[in-house]
Amino acid sequence: MYDKKMIKIGRVSMGLAIIANFIPAIYVGLRYGEMPGIATILQIWALVAATYGISWIIQPIAYYPTLGAPGSYIGWLAGSVGDIRMPAASMAQKIAGVESGTHAGEVVATIGTCCSVFVSAGMITVFTVIGSQVIPILPAFVTESFSYILPALFGAIYVDIARKDLRTGICTIAAAMLIMILGGKIGIPGGVLTLLIVLSGILITRVFFCKRSEKRGIKLFWIRSESYV
Repeated sequence: MYDKKMIKIGRVSMGLAIIANFIPAIYVGLRYGEMPGIATILQIWALVAATYGISWIIQPIAYYPTLGAPGSYIGWLAGSVGDIRMPAASMAQKIAGVESGTHAGEVVATIGTCCSVFVSAGMITVFTVIGSQVIPILPAFVTESFSYILPALFGAIYVDIARKDLRTGICTIAAAMLIMILGGKIGIPGGVLTLLIVLSGILITRVFFCKRSEKRGIKLFWIRSESYV
């Protein structure tokens, strides 16, 4: 019942957000008569899809186990899922002592995601005003370090998750490095490399899970999901 209500609210909220995104463009078009043609709109969409389209598939799949359905709706509606919502949800689960993928973990992730939205909105407002005055006077090495914030966040999340199963974590990062090196030499696009890394992580985790299941006397590889309930 909880999931059904959250999904219903999420669909309505996302639908309203999609409509709201078009309101400024429609207003400008009606008010000032400036409206791009269909060909221009499709060209811009194709450019964005070619650049970010693969992430529209990868990120929801990769982030869902931690965020859950409600957290995913809130995260994608608010934005900055990878660099703010995901770390907030993961840290909330760690502090609360619950596992991702469980009902309790989903509830805690939702609370963490909601808090991150309120905090980030307030902090962004404050630091936008302050930062516009402070950042120009900071040394160059400080401002250049800002580009490493996102990798640092993902590194911290990876370490926190990998330490729960060190063998799986090591094999996953080794596979990711191998894919990046070989894919870079072959010339595979970055988005495809990300997809391959996510799939390799899922496969490695599945293999180790099945091996542990075999040791416990559970018959193997494509076990039906009902058997876990």
